[in-house]
Amino acid sequence: MAYEAQRQASLESSTFNHLNTWLTKRIREISVDALASRAFTCTACGEVAGEYLIDHAGQTYRFDTATTYAFLEFILAKQPTAVG
Repeated sequence: MAYEAQRQASLESSTFNHLNTWLTKRIREISVDALASRAFTCTACGEVAGEYLIDHAGQTYRFDTATTYAFLEFILAKQPTAVG
């Protein structure tokens, strides 16, 4: 199968659809946690337009779903954890 045909088939697969649903849900969840790091995510933007807007550290970023998830995880990984 040619590269483009295989890529398109992958994007149209039920597995990719489930992955995208899971990513969208996780972005909604972790965007709340990222607020502590002053990262503000427009989750409606991603669900409507397919791209998310994130305001963080004086910059505005526009990412696709997978990059948004990775970026929020990156921000959370840098966040200091409370020792209790």
